[in-house]
Amino acid sequence: GGSGELALHVGREYDSAGGDLRGLLQGASDAKFDFVVIPLFHRRPLPDIPAGEYELQPSTASDLAVDSKTWNSAVVGTLSDWLDPGDGATPARRELCRDALEKELNWASHLGVYGIVLPPPQSPHSELYAAALNRQMLSGICTTQLMVRIPLVRDNGGPPIDGWRIWNNFRLLCDNNAKLQVALELTADLPSRERELERWFAEPVRAVIVPADIFLTNKQGFPVLSKRHKAFLLQMFKYRVQVVIQGLVDGDGTATDNEKYINYIARLFQGRPPLTSQEQFELPYHDYLQAPLQPLQDDLESQTYETFEKDPVKYVQYEEAIFRCLQKKLAAGKAQPLAAIVVGAGRGPLVVALRTAAERAGAQLRIWAVEKNPNAVITLRHRVKLEGWSNVEVVSQDMRFWSAPQLADLIVSELLGSFGDNELSPECVDGAQKNLAKDGVCIPEKYTSYLTPVTTPKLWNDVKNFSDVAHFETAYVVKFHQAFYPSSEIQECFSFTHPNWELSSNDRYEEIEFTAEVEALVHGFAGYFHCELYDGLAVSIQPQTYSEGMFSWFPIFFPLRTPVYLREGHILRSHWWRCHNDRKVWYEWAVSLPTPSPVHNPAGRSYYIGK
Repeated sequence: GGSGELALHVGREYDSAGGDLRGLLQGASDAKFDFVVIPLFHRRPLPDIPAGEYELQPSTASDLAVDSKTWNSAVVGTLSDWLDPGDGATPARRELCRDALEKELNWASHLGVYGIVLPPPQSPHSELYAAALNRQMLSGICTTQLMVRIPLVRDNGGPPIDGWRIWNNFRLLCDNNAKLQVALELTADLPSRERELERWFAEPVRAVIVPADIFLTNKQGFPVLSKRHKAFLLQMFKYRVQVVIQGLVDGDGTATDNEKYINYIARLFQGRPPLTSQEQFELPYHDYLQAPLQPLQDDLESQTYETFEKDPVKYVQYEEAIFRCLQKKLAAGKAQPLAAIVVGAGRGPLVVALRTAAERAGAQLRIWAVEKNPNAVITLRHRVKLEGWSNVEVVSQDMRFWSAPQLADLIVSELLGSFGDNELSPECVDGAQKNLAKDGVCIPEKYTSYLTPVTTPKLWNDVKNFSDVAHFETAYVVKFHQAFYPSSEIQECFSFTHPNWELSSNDRYEEIEFTAEVEALVHGFAGYFHCELYDGLAVSIQPQTYSEGMFSWFPIFFPLRTPVYLREGHILRSHWWRCHNDRKVWYEWAVSLPTPSPVHNPAGRSYYIGK
């Protein structure tokens, strides 16, 4: 989240701190690096360390090497690279690694470094390492960022291991601890499929380490990245990562060579396309959980109306739908004036759409603007006078209980939420349709909600931070940013059509299956809707039919209390209920495959929409 322009921070990783840290920092700063990454301890191979007491050998004589402001703004420290005892370690070796991790983290905390980079887990089975780290995280580690180094592909001599699998197991063993982030190391070999790379866009990657030896040399003799490495890094920039260049050599005349690497990264960053006005609008909302609006039980504020009235797409679509409907009525020889009711008129954007469409169609039209929010009614009445809406009557009532003086040819509403029916459009329009003529039209005439599984550690952790079940049983409106979708299937959930002359029930139950296209961890579901206004005109936030430029709705997020691990090709079976009683409407949801979850939100105990 957070607005504002992205800035690029580039660091340089050194193999040793050398004898003069101040000089090293000055050299890095002169070469335009923002920070340095140095080993905090002398590199000693493991066999050289006697069993028993591990003695720290800091790479800088003491914390006095530089002042504390420099430590905590310009130095990222790496720990010894053998801290993961790995499989089959002797008890002595396990104890040594545990002891060393504790002492090294204590020293790094004491220095107050800007960041700590933990060595990579050796394999997906690093239980000893994760357990030792967990103990340390509980006792508190002082640093702005605690990162574990993860190579995109780990080569242990056997078949290459996907770094994401190593990270996923490690993160689960560490109980999804939000303090733990990733320093992702680009490797010469990348995972074979794009989907495997895209998973990283959902993960808490704080830094991308780019080794100098993965660069290629172009015809002019300059270092460049391969097409896939470059595309991946460009995407990563959207997630505010820092870049660390590793493995540059120092010596006579290498300064200008080294400059070419940082210049390449800087040019790549500056060449990003500028944000569109919609992206600008959405920036502050990235991964920010909002409770869905409840316009039925709560009155909306002026500011809320104002934001939604600015939507450049929605009202154009409505006006065109109304225009086509009026044309059809006139062509069928309907007597004028035609009658239209706006249910939930707000401050009048649909009234304007009706008046403009009638003028375009050459139709005479009487309009009733029904609105239950007394504050919005004041604005409507003011506009009637101010803008000369002589054909408009404002009705300050709840549409479900008001009887019109005559039956209408057209009922127009905009009562949809991010999941379609989650602001009780079905109940409201059902209540208002007694005022509709038998050959009357409802705009919209149909809407359908859609779902797809989503990986979103950031949002899941935000929900978890509330420390109660209720927040896991609530749906949130959210602009997904740090997210990944393990299935490209976006499945239909609930559908509603109007008019609903039989007044058939608005309760629903659906069983929906998705297939994982790649190994993934699912934290919940992203929900959307597609709405048919009239005659093929639609407004939609369903990604496959999205109304370009429309910003009135962000998707909805249904969390799962426990994230579900999915293997590639496996099925995720989910269950969805829409229920009601005389006071409220609510959703319940559950997963039954690959493993059963509790039914979330039974009887609407945590989250419901008031009637």
